[in-house]
Amino acid sequence: MAQGRKKIHLEMQGGKSNRQRIWEAIRANAQGFTAYSVARQANTHDATVRSYLQSLVRAEYLQVVSGERFEEQTLRLLKDVGAEAPAVTRDGRPSTAGKGTEAMWRTLRILGELDAEQLAAQASIAAPTTLMTARSYLKWLNLAGYVQVVRKGKPGRPARYRLAPGKYTGPRPPMIQRIGQVFDPNLDAVVYRQAPEVEA
Repeated sequence: MAQGRKKIHLEMQGGKSNRQRIWEAIRANAQGFTAYSVARQANTHDATVRSYLQSLVRAEYLQVVSGERFEEQTLRLLKDVGAEAPAVTRDGRPSTAGKGTEAMWRTLRILGELDAEQLAAQASIAAPTTLMTARSYLKWLNLAGYVQVVRKGKPGRPARYRLAPGKYTGPRPPMIQRIGQVFDPNLDAVVYRQAPEVEA
């Protein structure tokens, strides 16, 4: 059975995902590189590098210069879109993974004060975002100190939040990880960890 991408807390190293390190190695050797050389430079597993490079070839970011078998091919960078690694699926289509979180983080910075419904509506302009997702993101950002409750919610009146002073740490959104913590890739740090439940 084909395995999907690893959970983000398993693939982050030094604040960068595997794909980001691979992309940086590609850009550093834009005129010619192999999967093997990129894997060594990015310190990433060969299979992970192969999968991402093949996706980038299908998406026409990379071009095969020479070689028949992929392991022996020399590739070059065809389309340099800047420092951020392109988000593409295995078949080379643009990936929407994480776009909702990015849109919510950007919306918080722009609007300043809002409720979960407004956050979901504004973020959905860029990527489909549900009210439940927006509520959960605000809850975790509040626990981590990124947002402050401006007005507590009550029946018929939703809670309102604002980005806390000095808490915009950069363009990459703080990520809520399934193990009960908040990781900020701008700081390369876990900024909040839920205390484990203690059995009575």
